[in-house]
Amino acid sequence: MKTIVIGVIGADVHAVGNKIIDYVLKSHGYNVVNIGVLSSQEDFINAAIETNADMILVSSLYGQGEIDCRG
Repeated sequence: MKTIVIGVIGADVHAVGNKIIDYVLKSHGYNVVNIGVLSSQEDFINAAIETNADMILVSSLYGQGEIDCRG
């Protein structure tokens, strides 16, 4: 089973969209590690390392996600 770290980066708080993504991925057989909203780059990386994740899915709806991912 593939493990995916998901969450919402930066100052974005769209929790409903994050929960929908979580539900859909789980229903398709993925092990989902949901770090929630208002997450930093470090939160995603640490969760991926701790869980030996296969991938990271960064979510953002407020239009600044690309900027939040830089660095």
